[in-house]
Amino acid sequence: MNIDYQDVMRTIKQHLWGPVGSVLFHILLLIGLVSFSVGTQTQKAPEVAVTVMETKADTLDKIEEVVKKEVEQVITPPDQVVVDQPNVATVSTMDVPSDTVGSGAGNSEGAGIGSGDPSLAAGFEMAVSKSPLVMKGLYAQRTAGGRKGALSAFGGSGRGEECVLRALRWLKAKQDEDGSWSKADPTSAPAMAGLALLCFLAHGETPGSVEFGATVEKAMKYLVGKQNSAGAFSANSYEHGICTYAVTEAFGLTKIMALKESMDKGIQVIIDGQQAIGGYDYFYKKGPRWDLSVSGWQFQAMKAAKMAGCSNEKLEETVVKSIDFLRKYAHQPTQGYGYSGDDVGSSSSSTPSMTGAGTLCLQLLGRPESVEVRSGLKWLNDHPMNLEWTTGGKNAVYAWYYITQAKFQKGGADWKDWNPRFSTLLIKNQIIEGKLGHWEGGDWGKDVYTTAMCCLMLEVYYRYLPTFKHSEATADAPPAAKTDDVVVEVK
Repeated sequence: MNIDYQDVMRTIKQHLWGPVGSVLFHILLLIGLVSFSVGTQTQKAPEVAVTVMETKADTLDKIEEVVKKEVEQVITPPDQVVVDQPNVATVSTMDVPSDTVGSGAGNSEGAGIGSGDPSLAAGFEMAVSKSPLVMKGLYAQRTAGGRKGALSAFGGSGRGEECVLRALRWLKAKQDEDGSWSKADPTSAPAMAGLALLCFLAHGETPGSVEFGATVEKAMKYLVGKQNSAGAFSANSYEHGICTYAVTEAFGLTKIMALKESMDKGIQVIIDGQQAIGGYDYFYKKGPRWDLSVSGWQFQAMKAAKMAGCSNEKLEETVVKSIDFLRKYAHQPTQGYGYSGDDVGSSSSSTPSMTGAGTLCLQLLGRPESVEVRSGLKWLNDHPMNLEWTTGGKNAVYAWYYITQAKFQKGGADWKDWNPRFSTLLIKNQIIEGKLGHWEGGDWGKDVYTTAMCCLMLEVYYRYLPTFKHSEATADAPPAAKTDDVVVEVK
């Protein structure tokens, strides 16, 4: 049998050329695509322009529902936190700010704070949600873009924000290993930790933050470790109110379940400590005397609990009683708010700090257009504070803290007048140490207290939306005869 090998080779080439050519073509194409992809990834990332837009309420609700479902899927509640019954020690004295002296302040009685376990080895897991925007409305501005937009919208400045960052870095540098600031300011360790933590939270910082995450986590662990089995951070109602405010706001931003337990216990202490008329006194006494300075921190903690979704069935009733107290007892008709009084209607003279506190708390608890709020703002305008910083002396940062927030919540001419004056004062008087900065010479405590209060003031632009932005004004009415007649609307 004769075989023509040349014909065979031609046939093989004809049949193989198509498949082989196809394979070679695809190999070359793949090499080209890989080269293009790698080259693209090494290029400089394009700059992204962020535009802050006002979102409609119904859209925010839908976004919140989606985010909530996603968060619930990724957060696994940790084991229950077990905190041993604390030892009893002496409570550090909480002196009253300078313009409230002479009203029975500076008590030293009562049991001490819990020793607790700062490490909280028994189950404190940092189950951080993917974004602090799990909360709608009042917390929605605590992001980089939200802060930038709020500063622009409400009259903030780049210099002021630089002061805030320097203050946060100073607080970070001064934090003790156990999460407190006891060495820098031993006046009241739990209260100082609460105020410092509020500064970081106001800036949108959580345990997941790159620069301040470790600082925030240690502060949270320290505070929860100080809480005793009954829920008290301290027998001192000042300290307990501030600490509850801080852990409650922390839960609202992070959804860490150990913080929820801490919030629930702390809020229960505040609910149980409320007087029949709705106010509070030192060490949660139930006598006839009330104290608005003490009450203010309890009211701010209640506001944070409402925002965090606290499910305590008695919280709403407690808020209603608080509003009734602020309108019927703490407020002086056609004037401002006094520091202390009794349950039959007598009250000390109006002061700037307490008028700011009473006005702000009514705004935050849902009555921004009430007669008492308008009267308080008018009194502050008729009795303007001296905005000058005294080096080596005591400066009224406590009063400025409340007045700044009350005027911001109101907006308009009140805020336009106050904003440039208070912010310039604080910016000019920060003590700068490279990238760090702090303030000295407050009216109570030491540098941690003064720095925290000044930092919170300069964060006012994005801490909470002003009331004229986030809620409809409630129709004004005389103070209710019965507590259940007051309508509360906190969004």
